[in-house]
Amino acid sequence: MAGHPEELPLLGGVAALLGASMVEHEGAGACRVISGGGLVAKIGPPDVVAREAAVLATPLPVSKPVLVDTGPGWLVMTAEPDDDGPWGEDELQAALGDLARLHDAFAPGAAALADAPLRRPFSPEGADLLLEPVRRLGFDLPAALGRVLADPAVLLAAASDEPVTLLHGDPWPGNVLRPSPGRRVWIDWEMAGVGPAAADLATWLGQTPWHAGVPDGALAGREVEIYLSSRSRPVDDPVRFERALHAATVLWFLAYDVPQLAGAPAGRADMLISAAQAALDRLEAS
Repeated sequence: MAGHPEELPLLGGVAALLGASMVEHEGAGACRVISGGGLVAKIGPPDVVAREAAVLATPLPVSKPVLVDTGPGWLVMTAEPDDDGPWGEDELQAALGDLARLHDAFAPGAAALADAPLRRPFSPEGADLLLEPVRRLGFDLPAALGRVLADPAVLLAAASDEPVTLLHGDPWPGNVLRPSPGRRVWIDWEMAGVGPAAADLATWLGQTPWHAGVPDGALAGREVEIYLSSRSRPVDDPVRFERALHAATVLWFLAYDVPQLAGAPAGRADMLISAAQAALDRLEAS
């Protein structure tokens, strides 16, 4: 929605950078997002903003906005135009190559960001932060998924077998701008973290089909192969990687899908539950 400067309680320095013509954008996660003067400002929880600012300030093998300035609870970065047309299969494959390069650059760890407030969702503490609010909902899940919600040890064990890397945290086409043909700019690093590379791939596979307009599951097997073949650091153990992929699929379902199930159409809810149950079955059978 458009906003006039006097309606936006911005810090003076932020308002001065954005200029007189500012636009506030909806649907931007934990932060307010305001653009103007060829720049974008984010204002939100200090830890979330500091996380994104730290990633933007770190050299990465993928394109990202340039950090212009930052302070407690705010940052300003360069804006990029976007082609919001349909994604082609070649573009989806190129974005998977971006993820592979990101993970290669930081495997087997993210030492360059050791002091950043990165998320650690596959640690016991990080998993509890994700799952405790969901446990309080009391949603009726199939027995096996309910047990893992109460105790995610099997998921964390599978993930811990894989090397850790920098994770984007929310990779999907909606977080990739396409300013010009062949160029992709990765945005929204608010959920950046440390964990197994399979965690980012699980997020991509879970969100890309509906965004790209293809049937659920149609991309999964092919895109896993494309991602793995794009890694310059070959995955040591494909079975172990697949276990981490299943574990991440279940964890993301529990953390992010379960709170939405009550309001979802019955068919959609059943499909999400079935996919999570299948991933858990494959994990426990491997």
